[in-house]
Amino acid sequence: MITAACGLKERGHEVTLSGKANSILLNKAEEAGLKILPLNIYADYNPFKIWYTKRILKREKVDVIMLNLNKDIRVAGIAARWAKVPVIIARNGIQLFSDKWKHKKTIELVDGIITNSESIRTAYNNFSWMPKEKTTVIYNGLKMNGTIIEPVDVYTIWNIPKNHLIFVAAGRLTRQKGFDLLIDATSRMNGTPRPFTVLIAGTGKDRKTLEKQIDRNNLNGNVKLIGFQNNLPAVIKAADYVIMPSRQEGMPNVVMESMALGKPILAANVNGVSELMAHRKTGYIFKPMNVNAICEAMHFVLNQHGSDEISNWGVAAKKQVADHFTLGTMIDRLESYFYERYGQSHR
Repeated sequence: MITAACGLKERGHEVTLSGKANSILLNKAEEAGLKILPLNIYADYNPFKIWYTKRILKREKVDVIMLNLNKDIRVAGIAARWAKVPVIIARNGIQLFSDKWKHKKTIELVDGIITNSESIRTAYNNFSWMPKEKTTVIYNGLKMNGTIIEPVDVYTIWNIPKNHLIFVAAGRLTRQKGFDLLIDATSRMNGTPRPFTVLIAGTGKDRKTLEKQIDRNNLNGNVKLIGFQNNLPAVIKAADYVIMPSRQEGMPNVVMESMALGKPILAANVNGVSELMAHRKTGYIFKPMNVNAICEAMHFVLNQHGSDEISNWGVAAKKQVADHFTLGTMIDRLESYFYERYGQSHR
């Protein structure tokens, strides 16, 4: 969202990013020079928040509002309707709607839905009541500016033996991200040809649960929760492999960013992964929500480490992102989409 907001601002649009007060999102947005608006939405259909948000939207003379969560739609979406905002868009980075009456009513509040993978769009269009023209796919994009990322010394920082291979996983510490599956898989990795360490970057509500799981499996020397990393690309650059064990994703940014850095990726076959990666060409795709499949993927790369095949994954991955997932393409699509919807609202 910050990347998109910055890209639109650079093209002369006035952009405000709203979110929970004192959140990492708003702090990073402010660091990026964006105008921010703290707004805490705690409950659906909160009449005071709807009224308050309506006043803000009218004061700011908003032309387009893009909403990320269902509760945002059921507060700020209603406020936008009352404030007569011309274009109200839902953006779903993961599948948030299901074939339920309450979601049908929620979707009626928005003029369009942006998803970042064909798999999510297809799922939505399979709802009998969903207008097919309501959903569109705009892939996430990265800025391929040639900046050299210097790797951090992960061995010294986290006290890792020098002969270990490094797997990095990153994301919010929630069930969706599947880190519990990765920890279980690591506990079953007996008889590997090479020693390894797994670094899990991120913060979230499941941290204590994951810590207990690591302790219970005597994995304190092999799995380390390293918290939020402000310079995650430098950690990824230092890794031998990046692994994504998620139960659900849209178009996973961590995978895309790691591919752009030329890293071999192991990823669960969820949602947009197969649109981004090709199995054993730009990485290794494994069956989702399956601990044995994670073990097989890790065993494969540990056995084949240094082979021509795995060395070529990173090269092919970097080219795939540069050819199809650039920031310029994403901003072009967003800008065109907003102009199109704005034009339709004024017919």
